Amino acid sequence: MFFKKSELCLINVYLPYCSRADTDEFLAYLGKLRQLCEELQCPNICFVGDFTAGATTTFGGLLEDFCMENDFIISVYALLPQDTITYISDAHNTTSWIDHFVSSFSVHQAMFNMEALTECIISDHRAVAVSIQCSHLPEFDDEVMEPQPSRIDRPKITAQEREDYYHESKNLLDQLKLPTEVRHCQNVNSTDEKHLEEIENFYAELTRRERFFKNEITEKISQKFHDQ
Repeated sequence: MFFKKSELCLINVYLPYCSRADTDEFLAYLGKLRQLCEELQCPNICFVGDFTAGATTTFGGLLEDFCMENDFIISVYALLPQDTITYISDAHNTTSWIDHFVSSFSVHQAMFNMEALTECIISDHRAVAVSIQCSHLPEFDDEVMEPQPSRIDRPKITAQEREDYYHESKNLLDQLKLPTEVRHCQNVNSTDEKHLEEIENFYAELTRRERFFKNEITEKISQKFHDQ
C-alpha cells in the first residue's frame, strides 16, 4: 500500500504443518520471506497469517530465531494476552496460538487496538484484528518521493551487473548503524523518546539511501542501453 510519503507491505503467509518431517520446508519458507524482504527494500513490512508456530513448539523457536536475525517482532506476543487462542481443533479438542503478525519495528510501533476475535467463527482459525496508524510510519525523503518509471530492459542485465549492484548497495547500507544502546534495548514497546528518534532517523536514512542508489544504478544501466 502506498501513501503520500510512506508505504506498507502486508504479506499473507501459510506455512507448513509443524512436524519434524516438515522442518526443512519450514526453514526454506523462512528463507523465502528473508529474500522477499531484500527484494522489496521496504522498511515497513508485516507478515500475517498461519505460521503453524506455537510459542513452545520447534517451529515457534525457529520463527523467533528468524525474527532475531532479521529485526522482526512477533507483534501478537507483545499486544495480546498470553492466553490468546487463534486455532481450535474440534477433531482433537485442542487449542493453540499459531497465527501471527510478524512485523518490522516501524510497523509494530504503529499498531494499536489488537484483538483476537474469538467469537467470529468462519473456520477453525479465529481472526485477529489490528489498527495501524500509517501516519506514524517512516516517511520517504521528499526529493526521492516521486516513483520513477523503470528504464531498464531487465533481460539484458548481465550477471556481473547484478553482482555489482548487490555489493555496492550492501556496502552503502552496511555503513548505517543504530546506536548500541538502541540495538540492545529489550523493550519492544519502549517509549524512550531518544530511542524512538534514533530509530525513526535510521529508517528515514535507510529509505533515502536505498532509493538514491536504485535511481543511480537505474540511470547508469539505462545509459548503457541508450549508448548501444
